[in-house]
Amino acid sequence: MVKSVVKKPVKKTGVKKIAPPKAAAVADLSKFPLGASDTQDVGLSKFTESALKVYGSYVVENRAVPDFRDGLKPSHRAVLWSMVGLGLRPSGGCKKTARTVGDVIGKYHPHGDKSSHDAMATIVNTVPPFVEGQGGWGSPNTPPAAMRYSEAKLSKFAHAFLVDPEYLKVVPYEPNFSNDDVLPLYLPALLPTLLFVTSIPAPAYGVRAGNPAFSLRSVTDVVVRMLNGEKFDAQQLADSLETKHPFGCVDVSKDSDIVELMATGKGKVTYMPLIEHHEKQREIHIRSFAPTTLSNDDNINKTLAKISEIEGVRNAFSRQGKKVKGAGPYGALFVVECQKNISDERFDEIGHSVERIIQTSVSYRLGITVRKQDESNEFRYLNFVQYLNAWVKYRTKLELRLVEQKTKIAQEQLHLFEVYLFAIENMDKLLKALPKVLVAANPDKALAKALRIPEDDARIILDRKVRQLAKMEAGALKEKIKELQAELKQLARDAKRPAARAALVTQDRVEKYLKSPDFTQSGIPV
Repeated sequence: MVKSVVKKPVKKTGVKKIAPPKAAAVADLSKFPLGASDTQDVGLSKFTESALKVYGSYVVENRAVPDFRDGLKPSHRAVLWSMVGLGLRPSGGCKKTARTVGDVIGKYHPHGDKSSHDAMATIVNTVPPFVEGQGGWGSPNTPPAAMRYSEAKLSKFAHAFLVDPEYLKVVPYEPNFSNDDVLPLYLPALLPTLLFVTSIPAPAYGVRAGNPAFSLRSVTDVVVRMLNGEKFDAQQLADSLETKHPFGCVDVSKDSDIVELMATGKGKVTYMPLIEHHEKQREIHIRSFAPTTLSNDDNINKTLAKISEIEGVRNAFSRQGKKVKGAGPYGALFVVECQKNISDERFDEIGHSVERIIQTSVSYRLGITVRKQDESNEFRYLNFVQYLNAWVKYRTKLELRLVEQKTKIAQEQLHLFEVYLFAIENMDKLLKALPKVLVAANPDKALAKALRIPEDDARIILDRKVRQLAKMEAGALKEKIKELQAELKQLARDAKRPAARAALVTQDRVEKYLKSPDFTQSGIPV
């Protein structure tokens, strides 16, 4: 038997918090004697199950569930941040994948190189992609090529919506594991990128979380309308969000299933692969992959074997590769050959049977983490209405922080130019005062007294130097001052309506992006 300490019950708050395990402190246990009433007998199997659940919850919630703001798991965030540090911008060249993975595990995410490489492959294959990959980056039934063969850089989407330099200045940072560098607590996402990364909830201790992916256009439309003050309920979200599977499946779910998913965060989406019926040849061509039924070699073989058993089917086989004639945009072709002498009615019946076999439903449950600097991360199950409401609040605060920072910078620049203009317009007084000022014990104080200006302004003038001031033109300074005053007025208006400003920024960036979008790994523009 194993004895465990009985603790006082903790008041439930509706938010599940799991703190990371801490190293045991060395203490004099004789000062804290345990009586019989402080312990209880627990069976070894029950204790083990409980301990595994706690540990599994910690691992999943802190490593495997994305933050609600940038939609990224720590491994994905480390990949993107490493690429920022390596200067892998969309306008530049790629570097070997191994170079990025080396930085990831050496600086920010000290786990296996394979797990980091797999995480990188995930965000290469999102739609839109977060990383632009060159070389073999895998498919549902093919692993990515070795990292020494492939290359990558930041996608246009990531550069515009996840790692914008201005917004990176207003997010919190945390030290890396070795305390010799920093990385963002979360990236300043300008769209709810969680909704572009689909994941099937994997069996795990404590937590199972995952969600379908949606199209960029539909997510943008909802977010812009919400930032502009429109309220959405589950039915409206179901009507507005368009499911978009990264490997070509079509959403054939019942309307009621999608409404339930939006309302509860828990439900199923039914997918159908791309399928064509060639009546004349008596063949059925399946031209994309699908979760569970056509997602890996084992599932593919089982599905094709089941199709082969349908009466009237001669053969069912797979042809893979983007260069295969008749293959779909995802490099998939599954051919069902029927007997040539069957009737049209029987061919239609076989087609319906094939569709029933390859159609698949995936159960999802929306789960997120809220990453914190000085506290334990929080894990929450949400519905989609709650999630988008929370994300819009985050996005509004992010925009307000940017406005406040830009206001501070503009005010500092305005003050600087106003001091320069004062110096130019009072150059005679300045030159007259300088001989005594420059030999004074405190030149800043002496000039401030001579010109009757604040000491800080006197320091600005002396730091700039008279020769540099003389080259400045009063007209140009006045024009710059006018521009800064207009900018500050606009920023003051934006500070009162940060959500509306965020909506305009989002709409503008998405429109620009869609004029020159990334291409998916299948060669299809977003």
